[in-house]
Amino acid sequence: MRSRRRKYDFYIAIFLTIFTVGYFVYNHVSAESRGISKYSSALELYKANEYEKAFEEFGKVPSGSSLKSPALFRQARCATNLDKKELAIKKYNRIVHSRAKSSISPISEYNMATLMFETQDKGAKKHFKRIIKKYPNSDYAIASQYYLGLIEIANPPKNARWLEKSKNRAFIYFKTYINESPDGRFSLNAIDEIKKLNPALTNYDNLLIAKSYYANGEYLKAKDYLFKTTFAESWADFAKNEYRLGNNEKGNSYAEEGLKKYASNTENKDVYEVVDSYIASFPTRKDALAKLVNMNLTSTGADYVAYLNCNEVVASNLKEACYRTLYEKYPNGQFSADSLYNLFIAKYLQKKYYDAQRLGFLHMKKFPDVNSSPAVMYYMGKIAFKLKHYESANNYYKQVIAKYPDTYYAFKANFNLYKDDGMFPFLELNYKPVVFPYKKSLDNNLVVKLAYLKDYDLVGELCKNDKFIQSWIAYQKKNYTVSAILARDGMQDMDVKPPFEDLRWRLVYPMHYYDIVDRVKGDNNPIILQAIIKEESHFNPFAKSVVGAAGLMQLMPATYNEVVKKHNLPSDLNAETANITAGCLYYTSLKRMLGSKDLYTIAAYNGGIGSVTNWFSKLIYSDTDEFVEQIPYPETRNYVKKVLRSYWVYGNVY
Repeated sequence: MRSRRRKYDFYIAIFLTIFTVGYFVYNHVSAESRGISKYSSALELYKANEYEKAFEEFGKVPSGSSLKSPALFRQARCATNLDKKELAIKKYNRIVHSRAKSSISPISEYNMATLMFETQDKGAKKHFKRIIKKYPNSDYAIASQYYLGLIEIANPPKNARWLEKSKNRAFIYFKTYINESPDGRFSLNAIDEIKKLNPALTNYDNLLIAKSYYANGEYLKAKDYLFKTTFAESWADFAKNEYRLGNNEKGNSYAEEGLKKYASNTENKDVYEVVDSYIASFPTRKDALAKLVNMNLTSTGADYVAYLNCNEVVASNLKEACYRTLYEKYPNGQFSADSLYNLFIAKYLQKKYYDAQRLGFLHMKKFPDVNSSPAVMYYMGKIAFKLKHYESANNYYKQVIAKYPDTYYAFKANFNLYKDDGMFPFLELNYKPVVFPYKKSLDNNLVVKLAYLKDYDLVGELCKNDKFIQSWIAYQKKNYTVSAILARDGMQDMDVKPPFEDLRWRLVYPMHYYDIVDRVKGDNNPIILQAIIKEESHFNPFAKSVVGAAGLMQLMPATYNEVVKKHNLPSDLNAETANITAGCLYYTSLKRMLGSKDLYTIAAYNGGIGSVTNWFSKLIYSDTDEFVEQIPYPETRNYVKKVLRSYWVYGNVY
């Protein structure tokens, strides 16, 4: 009897367990499904400014849904827009004190604290301090410094001693904010508050305020505060500010004095910026560099001036000597890696392969991962091949492709490994849409869910520092140029590049206008034309260069008008289809004159057909690699590499 009873109890227990688990799963799935539905409909109301209705609809998102916190956040936003601040504070407070912490917590606490400040709730101070302690590296922590300064002066103590202490705390808060965010939303307000406090300002304080005014474009006000500092510490700021005001003569005077006397105590980036502005103020780079070289600089900036001067030297023997002097003088300087690379490539072009190989080994050992590393590794492969070390050559090529997959040299290494496929192995692209760049995110994939619900504003706020997500948002809003540049910068920031299947590559190399390119390409490879559009205009149909080139393919008006007359095209240079069509026809005409060679045609598209034909007779080269490395125009040399890199990546991604 007991045996049967135990058996019966066992089955009942199993049934109850299965029922409970099933009920929980059903409830969870149901809550998530209902949450998505309610949140989606509420968001549409919110976007239509129907805040009362949106508030009610967001309230219907079930507690079991992962979208509950965003729904509460949106309710708080609705209440704020309806000027119901107390209600908004309550909604934010639920998120802040929820046991299920999410990425919405920091912004919720910050928004709650600012509303509490506006309603003169004394609890605001506690929350701003908590934000600084809990999220010290966030933008919310920086902004909290400003609000804490305002709180200190909002209700000043009557006691003179405590009043002075309160003013001092406020000054420190405002100063901290300006230091951490010189061009921030509240920076000019913070300066105004400091002026009201009227503290005794140090040289550092005056320079801090001047830098903030400069960052906000208030150059005359910056000038006033710079004059309250010592020139020895502020010379670079004096110079930069005068250049911004258009006073080149005064800027040059400050620059020359500062570079000669005080550069050693100045940050490299500020010195380099002054040098660049100094050069830009002259009619020609040659004149500016000659004057800088004659200054015989000995401290910070001297190596930069020498490096820029070497870049301008045309004669190969003089160029090599220039880089050798630079490397020997500054063997561990910021430009030593590039100087050593130039010495390496000079020996390679002279066919002194053993000398080049020795320099290549030194470069790889001393500078294992710098901008010139893929080039050195590629040419080490070519040297090994010329010395009949074929296995070693192939290993170098494979390393270039594996370590630097998105470079011009990976494209060239691939050709050297698999010549049977030809120089240009990709002939067309398969369409793949730009989608949210991550398949998974933190916070139980909350950001991904919000992205697919098209809550772009909230996703943008939660992921302010993720360039790929900001790129994706810009793409969704059809700001294609901004999107491409943000994604490009995001990829450049990565030490290790992801595989080409990674969704982020589609943002860096989108297929904008490829349908037009493929339709009007003629006998050209459409991927090369697509790469030209990307590098020329970053997909901005209204792009215009300083010399007047315009449109997606950056055609000069005279060139465009010539093509228009010949082929009866619309006269609008910025019209997308017309510009691309004219660009393709112009590319075709160049290609016919250059023996149907795409690499030379790309060079001519940037440097001009006359220049390229002239280089054919002037340069000594045995293959296209040697031709490219000796192109006298740095802009054209880099342009060829950028276009072919883009061609290579497009082919791999699509």
